[in-house]
Amino acid sequence: MAAQSAPKVVLKSTTKMSLNERFTNMLKNKQPMPVNIRASMQQQQQLASARNRRLAQQMENRPSVQAALKLKQVKSGPSGDRYSEEKWTHWPL
Repeated sequence: MAAQSAPKVVLKSTTKMSLNERFTNMLKNKQPMPVNIRASMQQQQQLASARNRRLAQQMENRPSVQAALKLKQVKSGPSGDRYSEEKWTHWPL
């Protein structure tokens, strides 16, 4: 029994330009990268840091945040540790 091969599939080209030509044109038309990338990144980071500090200050001044922080301080006690020795000395053994 002779093995039958699948019929050959022929695709019509959808473009008249080869991949090599296409990528060559893309490289030719590529916009030059800015020289000051590092300087612009540092400037963006400084701006973001300033915004974050401002937001943190605004949050700190909100009454709801202040109340939550006070509640946390009361729960954790004067030493800041929830399970400090000060609390355990008041429990009868």
